[in-house]
Amino acid sequence: MQKLSKYILPTLFALLLLGCASKTQFITDDGADADWNRAKSLFERERYFRAAQLLRDITLNYSGSAFIDSAYYYLARSGFEQGDYFVSADDFKRLVTQFPSSPLAGNAAYYESRCYYELAPDFRLDQVYTEQAFDGFQRYLEDYPQNQYADSAYTYMAKCRDKLARKSFAALKLYLKVEEYAAAVIYADAMLSDFYDTVYADEAAYDKVRSLVKLDEKEKAIAAITDYKRRFPAGKFFRQD
Repeated sequence: MQKLSKYILPTLFALLLLGCASKTQFITDDGADADWNRAKSLFERERYFRAAQLLRDITLNYSGSAFIDSAYYYLARSGFEQGDYFVSADDFKRLVTQFPSSPLAGNAAYYESRCYYELAPDFRLDQVYTEQAFDGFQRYLEDYPQNQYADSAYTYMAKCRDKLARKSFAALKLYLKVEEYAAAVIYADAMLSDFYDTVYADEAAYDKVRSLVKLDEKEKAIAAITDYKRRFPAGKFFRQD
């Protein structure tokens, strides 16, 4: 029995400690409203780390409260303001999914896309997050066209398209540099199809002509010149006769 107690008691003690450690740490005995007001005050004073700690506990302890959607929103915003975009995107998404009727759902949808935009690396690297951000802003504008961040969403969508266009244009230039002209034509066509209204389109059309000339595709080159003049009558690479 003594041997059994020797192993059971430490185990029970460890479980007790684990149970205590799993309890929330930042709520008080003052009640839900008091904790909520304190969390809002911390956020408004830009004490985002402390606000996030308290707000995380609030979402765990007061899940049935009238302000729970706001708590999730301010929790996600606190993380966003600290640059914790991975976690914040998940918190914003949770608000949109669990509380679609909340007046904050539109704001959350916008900021979820902002998180993906901020996570996107330099244009030379993989642009999955840029694409995710663009798609997110597009859905946001479809679902919440009157939301306060609509104008900003359009601006960020343009930035996303420019970044994706820049990556595609860089690939086009790389294929030209290594004299892979057939691949360059493919990328030029993709540019003119997907990014025809960006600042890179004019030169991409010209590079298509250059590549076709290098490939000795005379008829296609003439057609590309005609297409260039149609698309860019004031283009910087050809003169309109």
